[in-house]
Amino acid sequence: MSEFIDVLKYLYFTRPYNTMKIGLFRIEQLLSRMGNPHSGIQYFHVTGSNGKGSVTTFLEYLAHMHGHNVTGFYSPHLSTILERFHYNTENITQEDFVEAANVVKPYAEAMDKIGEEFSPSFFEYMTAMYFYLTKVKGVEYGSVEVGLGGRFDSTNVITPQVSVISTISLEHTNVLGNTVEEIAFEKAGIIKPQKPVVIGVMPEGAKEVIRDIAAQRGSKIYEFGKDFSAEVVEHSFNKNMYNYHGEHDISNIQVQLNGRHQLYNFAVALKAFELVHSLDEKSVKSAFSQAFIPGRFELLDGFILDGSHNPQAAQNFAENIELYFPNQQRAALFGILDDKDKESVLRILGPKFDRMIITLPRSKRANRIEETYEIAKKYCKNVVIENDPIVGLEKLRQIDADSKFITGSFYLIGYLRDYLVNGKISEELNIGGA
Repeated sequence: MSEFIDVLKYLYFTRPYNTMKIGLFRIEQLLSRMGNPHSGIQYFHVTGSNGKGSVTTFLEYLAHMHGHNVTGFYSPHLSTILERFHYNTENITQEDFVEAANVVKPYAEAMDKIGEEFSPSFFEYMTAMYFYLTKVKGVEYGSVEVGLGGRFDSTNVITPQVSVISTISLEHTNVLGNTVEEIAFEKAGIIKPQKPVVIGVMPEGAKEVIRDIAAQRGSKIYEFGKDFSAEVVEHSFNKNMYNYHGEHDISNIQVQLNGRHQLYNFAVALKAFELVHSLDEKSVKSAFSQAFIPGRFELLDGFILDGSHNPQAAQNFAENIELYFPNQQRAALFGILDDKDKESVLRILGPKFDRMIITLPRSKRANRIEETYEIAKKYCKNVVIENDPIVGLEKLRQIDADSKFITGSFYLIGYLRDYLVNGKISEELNIGGA
């Protein structure tokens, strides 16, 4: 454990965690020095404003359930950094993590010496670790989630079998652009010559940008609602039933991941997989019934955990509450970062709860709990304040309600999920990096 913690400290404090570096030349040089471990694997490459984590997960499970060894690469993580790296749908071990970090280290430090501009960032270091693990484990497939954007994301060194753009909406406008068209241009940067691209539901303006880039690169495009589709049979918590219509039609596929939006993620993932691999109905059903993401409308120890850190996520969360838990007495533990749109989020969420406990996520970006409390009181009739999230959780446990939720910042969800699973907060979460 201590070596794992030492490596984490090195990564968080030597490779500044929230420092973003634009451009692919660092990751290309780093991988070149390592002998290009990313070559020779069949990749799915997934970007999108929302849904990219779900699509990446579905593709990983589809490859694995069809009998293949597969790795998955995700960001950010919830409770442990190991969640970023999957091998056959499971988190890698601490030993794997330490080995990969130690392999990358001398190459990264040689580049540090060239100058600040060449020093690999935290995410570039993570990406290199993922490619090393993918190579060393001898897998056939890799399912790779873009960190941010697409065009300049450090994962964009691969030539995938299929590129996927799940959705486009306004997000990270300070980096990606102020219109859906500008954001679509950045995301479409993952489209590779003569490699197909699958897209989900998005504004027409975004589709036009993607169609143009796909045409320039000779890449065939498959659009939800035009080239493939899906429909809801039934929404039931952890047992959602969908039909798929693509090259093949498969009926009554049970999907564990919850929410109306999962219909689109499910269809996009299945189409992308279908372009690379023939579908076996039993394997498909196995993949979707098991595919799982921690902290995404997840029932754990009597609590439902889900993030609602921005208005779009809050809207999805509110709709899901009404979909799965209508006409119930509901209580929530809520915490949010100070730099988020608290007013809009609480305007949506407050009326959904009979009682709320306001708490502080464990982050340097969360201090103004009184401010959150005052806003919450405008939208929910029974609100209390509790600085310590673990005390808040135990207070929520005592409340008499039909359903109980932990929501707001993913920092809060990750921290309390660790506590619920392990009975304590791990040393890793106390390091920082937030």
